[in-house]
Amino acid sequence: MDFDNDGDLDLFVGSKLIPQFYPTPPNSHLLENKSTKNEVKFVDITSNSEETFSKLGLITDAISIDFDNDNDEDLIVVGEWMPITFLKNDQGKFTNITTNSSLKNTNGWWYSIYKSDMDNDGDQDLIVGNLGLNYKYKASPNKTFDVYANDFDNNKKLDVVLSYYENNRQLPVRGRECSSQQVPGITKKFENYEKFANADLVDIYTEDKLKSGIHYKAETFASVFIENLGNGTFKSTKLPNEAQFSSINTILSDDFNNDGKQELLLAGNLFVSEVETPRNDASIGLLLSQTENGFHPVSLNESGFMANKDVKNMQLITINGKKCVLVANNNDLMQIFEIK
Repeated sequence: MDFDNDGDLDLFVGSKLIPQFYPTPPNSHLLENKSTKNEVKFVDITSNSEETFSKLGLITDAISIDFDNDNDEDLIVVGEWMPITFLKNDQGKFTNITTNSSLKNTNGWWYSIYKSDMDNDGDQDLIVGNLGLNYKYKASPNKTFDVYANDFDNNKKLDVVLSYYENNRQLPVRGRECSSQQVPGITKKFENYEKFANADLVDIYTEDKLKSGIHYKAETFASVFIENLGNGTFKSTKLPNEAQFSSINTILSDDFNNDGKQELLLAGNLFVSEVETPRNDASIGLLLSQTENGFHPVSLNESGFMANKDVKNMQLITINGKKCVLVANNNDLMQIFEIK
């Protein structure tokens, strides 16, 4: 991104993890391009927007876009346990204006964000990839999926607790055995499985410990198309059910079928998961065409796009004059699909 409009590319470095301290948010950074003909040089100017970039979140992706039409590049950032986050650029100083945006209840496990003028109206729309709606974990604004982190057993190590709602009771995701492996005192406090099963999250971990630690929540796991309505306003719509089968880690748009309209190409999956939770692997890749009624899934037989591995990225490339899609799979071979 060129945040200062001086003709060169600056860098936003979004950070995701502090090893062994999940989900503690690390600091992100803004680097100004001060390169010359003889030297490549980037200067960390994060201090100009320290309140914005300090502990911004567990960031997975970001795009630069002038969402307020003031002729400078702003940022939209996404990540785990984060809302779709809007960072307004005002002469090189960034301010988080997410709470004032037109999008509400967007906290999720976002993995990707992509911009493209899908409706040919001259502005950039957004496609945002989330965990999907086909996973063990569920979330809604009224029944959120939560994470708490604190030293629950006073051993000077950070413990992580996941929770969900059932019949308006907040309960731990993990059972007595797994929970006690992390916090051994649980076996003494709840002598048998029945007592543990009848307890809620506060009974197990205490209100003081839950409130004094780190707390994030997810309100939606749906992947969405966000139409740019202009003047900094957006309208969010869930992508079709076929796009919700698994997480969407990477997104491309192009006129793949030469009909004069932009199509979407989606891929993802999440093969790494904890022992109690099956991996998120139901996606085989998906091509979405545009119709008068929104996006329409194109069958595998028609698209020929089969990306059913642990896909982390895709790029459009040209090989011997032919346009292709390069697919990067985690711990596996790359794939190349020729666009005909």
